[in-house]
Amino acid sequence: MEQLNLARDVAIGLGGRITNNTSGFITCFATEDIATQYVLAIDDLDEIEAERQDRCAVVIKTSSFL
Repeated sequence: MEQLNLARDVAIGLGGRITNNTSGFITCFATEDIATQYVLAIDDLDEIEAERQDRCAVVIKTSSFL
């Protein structure tokens, strides 16, 4: 949960708008480049996964895969 909160804080710092869901959140940015940079920035966090989709990124806890 700590890493999810960190990922949320990073997204907000990059100007992302957050939409929460039960297993994580979706964040959308002004450009696709920012979304790409965001996904790369949080790539080393092992408790969450992020995937870019256009200007947005879907971030989920890896425990939700189980």
